[in-house]
Amino acid sequence: MINNCIICLGAGKSQLPIILIAKKMGFYVICIDRDAHSIGFSHAHKSIVISTYEVKLVIDSIGKLQSKYNIIGVVARSSGPALYTAAAIAEFFKLPGLSTNMITLATEKSSLRNHCETHNISFPRGQKINLSKHSQTKLNLPVIVKPDLPIVGKKDILVVTDKRKLQDALSMASNSSFNGLVEVEEYIPGYDVGCLFKVTGNKSKIIALWDELVGVRQDHSIVGCGVSVPSVSIGTRAEKLIGELVQKFALTLPKIEALLILAFRIDRNGIPYIIELHADLGGDLIADELFPASDPSYNYFESCISIATNPSIELSVPSFQPAAILYRDIFINKSPISRQVNIIKSESLSRLHSKIDHEFKNYDEKFHTKPLHSKLTYQKNI
Repeated sequence: MINNCIICLGAGKSQLPIILIAKKMGFYVICIDRDAHSIGFSHAHKSIVISTYEVKLVIDSIGKLQSKYNIIGVVARSSGPALYTAAAIAEFFKLPGLSTNMITLATEKSSLRNHCETHNISFPRGQKINLSKHSQTKLNLPVIVKPDLPIVGKKDILVVTDKRKLQDALSMASNSSFNGLVEVEEYIPGYDVGCLFKVTGNKSKIIALWDELVGVRQDHSIVGCGVSVPSVSIGTRAEKLIGELVQKFALTLPKIEALLILAFRIDRNGIPYIIELHADLGGDLIADELFPASDPSYNYFESCISIATNPSIELSVPSFQPAAILYRDIFINKSPISRQVNIIKSESLSRLHSKIDHEFKNYDEKFHTKPLHSKLTYQKNI
């Protein structure tokens, strides 16, 4: 029997860092992907060509390997249905990982909102809409309209300020939702912060905070423009309140040991509201490009593998120097599938944001307004 084997759901480009780090750490890696030509297969010890959406087939295939391999963990740097498969694997083989209920909170916007409302956790007021039944919202404009179960990132998320444009926004969001449902939430002026934290039992430990440079185009669609560290919330009231909210949220979860990401909207008074939960090990090149640029000694993927195989391990906290990544594709109208970034570094946070502002000056015609920075907030109504 080969000891210390890990299952990697997916073998595409985004899974490659996970595969390579797991091998470097001495694990035997089994990859599962429906594409026999996936780049990760050439680095895996064993390949299984099955769709990660096929829960029963995946579990059956893994089960046949148990007599030969000592499977101790599963990782899924994926979104949507593949996360449910990862949860099913963890539950069936009694591995560390998230439950199906947790995945629902991370994939369905309305489920997360309902969970937060039930436990009195700050979340924008909202409403789930089924266009086949009705298309009216009880919320006052402006509102954020988004797919309830997104198919692709921030696609078809819009800020609606004109009632005449609401129906079109609802239709677009519905078409980009796995379940066809739409989440409508009150619009809160402010800025966005991402928070990586570890849950151990019902206790939380924040590993990293960053700013999501989120813009609003002239057509009022939401677009991710980049990410920067350290967050402007650090050292402010907002940081303290984020820590309290993260711990309060952790207390509402089943006893798990996992890495999670919460996204917050910070209003103009420094009050945070949870807006998203991520259980997909992060995307948007934050771990691939931003973290190494800001702290070369910190390896996020190593942390992911460590938690997946030894949940009780103590994780290191990065020491971020001011750095940002801007997504070039949003400026040159390229698909995010071929995402490219500009890496910006600076000796101070204020200087970093001055450089970010400068980068946007040539693209004002594409956006509603340009980004602004102050000591306490980075207002991203771009």
